[in-house]
Amino acid sequence: MTRNRWLLVAAAALAVVLVVGLAIPSWRHKVFPSGGESSPSAAPTPDSESLFLPGSDPSPADFELTDPAEVSSEPLTVSLTSAEGATHTEGAVGLSFDSRELASPMWDSADSNLTLTLRELDRPALRFGGNGVDRHMWWTSSDEPAPAWAEVTVTPDDLARVAAVADEVDAQVTIDLDLGHDDPVRAADMAAHAQEAFGDRLLAVAIGNEPNGFFHENQPQLAVRDKNWGPEAYQKSLTEYSSALEAAAPGLPVSGPGAYDATWWRAFTESGIPNQRALSMHWYPLWDCKGPASSIANPTVEDLTSPALREQAQHILGMGADVAAESDLPLWMEETGPTSCPGTNDTSRTHAQALWTVDYAMTAAELGVERMAFHSTLQACDGGAPMSPICARGTLDGPGQIVEGRTSYLALMMMGDLPDGKVLASSTSGDGKVVVHGVIGDSGELALVVIDLRDPDVVKDAAALSVSSPSGLSSDAPSAWTLAEGSLLSGTALTAQQSTLIPLSPVSGALADAELAPAKPLTITSAPGSVTLLHLDPVDATS
Repeated sequence: MTRNRWLLVAAAALAVVLVVGLAIPSWRHKVFPSGGESSPSAAPTPDSESLFLPGSDPSPADFELTDPAEVSSEPLTVSLTSAEGATHTEGAVGLSFDSRELASPMWDSADSNLTLTLRELDRPALRFGGNGVDRHMWWTSSDEPAPAWAEVTVTPDDLARVAAVADEVDAQVTIDLDLGHDDPVRAADMAAHAQEAFGDRLLAVAIGNEPNGFFHENQPQLAVRDKNWGPEAYQKSLTEYSSALEAAAPGLPVSGPGAYDATWWRAFTESGIPNQRALSMHWYPLWDCKGPASSIANPTVEDLTSPALREQAQHILGMGADVAAESDLPLWMEETGPTSCPGTNDTSRTHAQALWTVDYAMTAAELGVERMAFHSTLQACDGGAPMSPICARGTLDGPGQIVEGRTSYLALMMMGDLPDGKVLASSTSGDGKVVVHGVIGDSGELALVVIDLRDPDVVKDAAALSVSSPSGLSSDAPSAWTLAEGSLLSGTALTAQQSTLIPLSPVSGALADAELAPAKPLTITSAPGSVTLLHLDPVDATS
């Protein structure tokens, strides 16, 4: 998870190049931090060559933290530990889309900035599934007429266009196959064409999306099976589909079940089908759409930023990790987001969502989740899915092909600046409102991710944290580090509709070149309502 920004930024011009993407010269497109237009005196830049990232600062000054000497409260204590088998950060986070989006004209289009925008996430995970795959998407490789139930037709040409974008942004891809219409041969044909289009970028296919939701008496509009459907029937379907896959695409890896239910997790892992690649689960933590005040899963900013939600994530994801470990499989979170409640609610598009995104992703990585995709849409920002990290700038009826990133997109961009390396187990004293996560890079660098869930509209004082040197490192790991760069994701209030992202820049002020060593804890500070990413360079033992 790095955009090759580990070296110190030498000049503002270089910072601009790094922010907008190394693969395209900076003069080819312009960043509009607030979605504005280019200067009247400058030649207009096509929207397809522009980034629309409200709140992003493409050319920051030096990064400066509050001096710990100015904080009167006792520092919180932070410990970090390297554990065997820890999650690796490379390509760990990204976006999930409904399979109907495979047919979007935005993919590999000269009239769209989608590729340019996705590149900001740094080798993102891309997943295509959602409710549409089993209910509304029609696959054909022979130009057959679509049935009446189909809302979208997906063809090999569509897969090729998406694959071209995956190549451009260096993404790894997973695709769900239609289980809802019980057509193993057609699904296997789609899998074979996906394998051809994506090659090694196709990590796995999944047989159906959320099979546990194929029949619910309280959701008849989503039913694709009758009341006899259950884990045993699902296992039978897995066997039939697996046989078709082996005939059409031998050896193609399969993940599953993409469900929130341990019974269904085990139905997949114990199905006996070959080529099982990963245990996948879905989870939306704020599911209690009209819950009582005592619930911790209401779609409110208060519940979204409560330490209790992190504890619930540790419990639920921990159960998934246990089932995955039983079957010697990695754990993937193939679809997630703040809430499954429909429509706009208090958490929609807020700065709180950005803070939660980083904390949740880092917590999941500590628990062993190797891949996490936040559910998204290419619908219009105005009237489309309010929780999506990305959206189109046009109207609901005519979204167009130009996209912009919301607050949670800035959070995912920030995570792209983590070094490739192992996630450290972490522990922070206090009430859980301020926590620190860590990553030890493959080249010895250390990254600290400080999450501060306090409301900046209420709390004004910085918090101090005393970070001890990581334990459990290998014998060839660095013994000391110096603070080199910092990045900040902030907002005026948890309920604010915009976040501000200051990308990595050299640390200045009282903490410039501050050292962390086994006998020398590093004291840093955190502002309320922020995520602070700090890069520490290893000290050369020979210097």
